[in-house]
This record gives sequence, C-alpha cells and structure tokens, in this order.
Amino acid sequence: MGNDFYRVNVRVHWADTDAAGVVWFGNFLRFFEEAEDELFRALGRTRMELVEDFGILMPRVDASCKFRSPARAEEVLEIGVAVESITERRIAYRFEARERDTRRLVCDGAYRVACVSKKTFKATELPVELRGLFKRMNELVTAQRQDKSERRAGWA
Repeated sequence: MGNDFYRVNVRVHWADTDAAGVVWFGNFLRFFEEAEDELFRALGRTRMELVEDFGILMPRVDASCKFRSPARAEEVLEIGVAVESITERRIAYRFEARERDTRRLVCDGAYRVACVSKKTFKATELPVELRGLFKRMNELVTAQRQDKSERRAGWA
C-alpha cells in the first residue's frame, strides 16, 4: 500500500505530560490509536462496528516509536497514519506526529495488528470487507490534501 498519511489533529492536554512537562512517551501509542480510529470512521466503518459485525479483535502484536522532539501541553499535533501493508491476518501501520503549525517532527512509529477470533482469541483471516475498506485510502488522502490546500488558498 501507499505511504501517504491520513492526518488527524490531537491537542496535547496537561494530563498527557510527565513531570518534565513533555508528552509522556506511552501517550504517543494512544494518539496513534486515535488516528487509526478516525481513519476507520473516514473509510466508512468504526472499529467497534467491525469488531461486533465480524466477531474479531485486533490486538497490537508489536509497536515502536522514535522520539525526535518534545511535545508540550496545549500544542496541537497532527498525527499521520499510513497503511504499510495488509496480509491475510495482519495490518501494518506507520505513524508520524508533527506539531501542526511548525510541521516539526515530534516522533514517528509503527505497529502491527493481528486479527483474532473474539470467541477463541486464535488467529483468523481479516474479513474481506475490512481489507476492502483500505482500497479507498488513496482517494481519502488525496481528498484530505486537496481540502487542506483549498483552505490555505482561502477557498473554504
């Protein structure tokens, strides 16, 4: 799949920071999951609908982050999510977090999710409908980019 990011804005709250006043590292995984949830919504189905409709769960099987620059309370981060690959049983995502106004790279990361049966917690195939949702990814990213460009030009 492509490396283009679908982007979601997340405001850093005081509760997201540690004693040094910067975002606690574990919160970046929560921000990544929030972006993934918003991606599913934009593609037309919520993750909860997919879980319920197909009797599956999608646990994270590995995750990584590389921290580049501190993020602080009240900053707005733009979280980008890209689908790196989809196999019969796994989805690999890439993420980046940038300070929205300056475009400063705060961190980048990745995680993979597996598909397991809700009843048995054994590996199972990703439903065809779920895999099919991602066929709209390029269209979604292009539309988001165009909308952002029009707003910058003062059209919206």
